[in-house]
Amino acid sequence: MGLSLEFYAGDADKIGSAFTEIEFDGLRNGTIAHSYADLSLHLSPTDLDILSEQVGAILGQPPIPLLDSLERSVGGTPDESEASVVSRAWVAAIAAVPFEQVPQITRSWLQAVAEESGDTVVTESPDAVAAVASLVKLCREAIARDTQVVFVWYL
Repeated sequence: MGLSLEFYAGDADKIGSAFTEIEFDGLRNGTIAHSYADLSLHLSPTDLDILSEQVGAILGQPPIPLLDSLERSVGGTPDESEASVVSRAWVAAIAAVPFEQVPQITRSWLQAVAEESGDTVVTESPDAVAAVASLVKLCREAIARDTQVVFVWYL
């Protein structure tokens, strides 16, 4: 099993506590977090900064890197996992992506990841398009409900 990269929206402190206690059912079924997006696509957290660059390009604005947007830790286990609140600016940028642009953003993102890594990356991936679409939806829900977004990674 590789590195998992996920996003949850809701009360950040409750999400962090549930994540630390490995209460994934409550995080994913809507009882603790109201939204969930899984971006565990055999990528690294820095690849999500490349996604942020593609979003900025599509929106015609400077990119807001995810890793620079992590405001505070709310859970996790040292060297094994982390749960961090994401800035409102990053959430708003992702939420601003038009759904009809998601396939194009996903394709250009995966092409940029391939160029950066030198690895072969499948750039026509329905799973990746669905993952990015779920992230856009999660960010829109967080704004509509005035809740926070939490980015988590774990081994």
